[in-house]
Amino acid sequence: MKSKIYLLARCMAAIFILMSQQSCKQRELCYDHSHVSPVSIIFDWSLAPDADPSTMVVWFFPTDGSQGRRFELLRGGAATKGESDFNSVVKLAPGEYNVVCHNGDTENNIEEGNTFLNYSLRTYDDDILSPINRAETAPCPDGCESQPVRSAASTLYTHSPASPVTIPTASAYPVTVTLVPEKVTMECHVTITGVENLIPDVKISAVITGAAEKWIHHSGMPGGTDVMVPFALRHCGTDCLKGDVTLFGVNNRENRVNKLRVYTSYKYYYDFDISDQIRNAPDPQNIYISLSGIKLPSLQDGGGMSPGVNDWGDTVKEEIQM
Repeated sequence: MKSKIYLLARCMAAIFILMSQQSCKQRELCYDHSHVSPVSIIFDWSLAPDADPSTMVVWFFPTDGSQGRRFELLRGGAATKGESDFNSVVKLAPGEYNVVCHNGDTENNIEEGNTFLNYSLRTYDDDILSPINRAETAPCPDGCESQPVRSAASTLYTHSPASPVTIPTASAYPVTVTLVPEKVTMECHVTITGVENLIPDVKISAVITGAAEKWIHHSGMPGGTDVMVPFALRHCGTDCLKGDVTLFGVNNRENRVNKLRVYTSYKYYYDFDISDQIRNAPDPQNIYISLSGIKLPSLQDGGGMSPGVNDWGDTVKEEIQM
């Protein structure tokens, strides 16, 4: 009887060992990592030598239109002397990719989309009087009532190679992708001289209409709907105002109109047509807008804010003085 029990135990042990060996053989397939390849990302800053981004975002979008793969690169990557310290090595499945890079960790730029054809950067919704810290509504420039109000863009450095990048099957040596970011945003510098009755206590801001809503990476151009972008104006003398605003650009439409409306804490506003100054600027990325001739209401004439004043005064349409 004991010998039969012993024989049965040996048989069961043999079956257990055989099943364990079969199980191990099946799991060996899980150790095959040939489905990814190393990719070395190198940045060439020759087109933007003064750029100092905190992070760089790199997208690899499959050319079949499927969802892309995003990497955000921090300083201190695999850099060598004389190269950007964002240089890094990442791993990707073999295939063909459209590549997009831009600076990340910005104050206002927001990423939208996850495929090459729908990926863009836009900015936040804003209030038209936010530069003077007021949440109340104010009249929009004539004909621009349907334009959303968006915050100014953050300076954008970007690059997308003209041709897709091919990642081969697994190799011990990485494929190298060289990216050459350049500044693409538009800087508008506004100066208004000959401002009468300008006193230190008055707060003044402005809004530019007809700005582009977003930067579209696959076209390498600004696009989207037209938006209004508010910005602050600062005193630069007893009769002078200055302000600067960053835009993705303006939409290249025939008969495009760009207006600038100046708002004051006196609840008066002043309109200028700045279309020609933007269209004819020598440098389309650095536009200098020169205006003149605002006459603010004086306190002696009853101008200024008071607890009982709720309505905005009539617009003053100013002609550009070149």
